[in-house]
Amino acid sequence: MKVKSKENIKYIFGIVGAVFIMLGTIFPSLFAIVLQPKQPAWVSASVFIKHYHIIQSLPFYFGFFLIAGSLLVLTAIYLLANSPSFPLVGLLFGVLGSAVISINYILQTTYIPAVVNGYTPAHAVLLEAFSMANPNSIAWAFEMWGYGFLGLGTWLAASFFNTTGIERIAKILFILNGILSIIGAIWTALDLGWVLTLPGYICFGLWNLLYLILAVVTLLVFLDRKKAAVLL
Repeated sequence: MKVKSKENIKYIFGIVGAVFIMLGTIFPSLFAIVLQPKQPAWVSASVFIKHYHIIQSLPFYFGFFLIAGSLLVLTAIYLLANSPSFPLVGLLFGVLGSAVISINYILQTTYIPAVVNGYTPAHAVLLEAFSMANPNSIAWAFEMWGYGFLGLGTWLAASFFNTTGIERIAKILFILNGILSIIGAIWTALDLGWVLTLPGYICFGLWNLLYLILAVVTLLVFLDRKKAAVLL
């Protein structure tokens, strides 16, 4: 007996979302290591222009996969949950966080290249304010608070999972992601420039690893539940 079409779509949302998250975590991490040319530590807008290449925008395009995947997963959880109250609030926080992050990625992929192409010394203040190469730019505030809201969304969605087997692991990962993301947002509010320090780089790597594992485990959960639904 096949899963009903509407039910099947719900599982597909979660499965596709998990795959998107994998793409959005793996490729930016690889680009951070191998992509050339890189920007040096922030000195000024003129130094940024000297070392700028359009390829530096590439990681942010994959960021759209990450946030789209997160929304698909949160949507699937809300649609499949027996008690949808917490998942619904989690989805709303996920939408809020994704909107804030999307603004930042639009700035990095579209606005910053446009400013660089038409650069004059009068544009220096714009690059200082909006480029993520500058650890004290507003872009990092968008980034970290956006993922803080998204992390709160995963924390609330954790109620969807059971407390045994692989679903218990998923529950722990969803809660842990929420805690770490909120801590990152608060840390940024207290010290905006920390994101491009050594502790910031370490936290970036650890969070990407955590979110990648979360995506893999979530994918397995949705596949298992879809398979179980077919057998009913």
